[in-house]
Amino acid sequence: MKKTLLILIVLLVMSTSLDAQVIYPEDPDTTIIEKKEKKIKAEENKKQQDTDVIYQHDGTKMLVHVKRIYLNDLYYSLPGDSKVNKMDQRLVHKIEYRTGKVEILNETAPDVREVGDYRKVKVTEDPDDVEGLIEVAKLEAKAEGSDRGYSTPKSLERTAIIVLRRKAALVNANIVLITDKKSNVAFGEIPAVTMYVTAYSYR
Repeated sequence: MKKTLLILIVLLVMSTSLDAQVIYPEDPDTTIIEKKEKKIKAEENKKQQDTDVIYQHDGTKMLVHVKRIYLNDLYYSLPGDSKVNKMDQRLVHKIEYRTGKVEILNETAPDVREVGDYRKVKVTEDPDDVEGLIEVAKLEAKAEGSDRGYSTPKSLERTAIIVLRRKAALVNANIVLITDKKSNVAFGEIPAVTMYVTAYSYR
């Protein structure tokens, strides 16, 4: 009886000792998630280093390759895509180039009109109509026809003027002065008209 009791005590002590030495591994799911998060952050950092970063006034952050800035347009392509896209550069606060250079485009968000206001923009070829007004921007627009020959220089000119009035509305201009126009109506080529204007504001 004493031997049996002694054996039970020894077994109980050994069992307690073994439990005390058990080492529970970390939660495998948590470890995997943390590793994935670190990997994603590392990839994002690397991607950001290989691209230019556009910061818009509304808080949007874009990783792109900036091509150029011309008039009110910013041309860019997305990583891995050769297609060139265009956006209104006045919506951009700053650009952080991959070289480390930082360019501030607009300190504050612009007061951009609704495009629907373009019909209020006047068009003139008389410099006297814009005398004393404030010059806002120089704009250009190109209208191309089709190879079927349906377009005429006049219809293309009307299309170009609509585009110019829309652009003028975006820069809060009230009137545009046509400064130059070029037509391409050579036989065998697609007809096109390019118009150049200077946009003015009353105030």
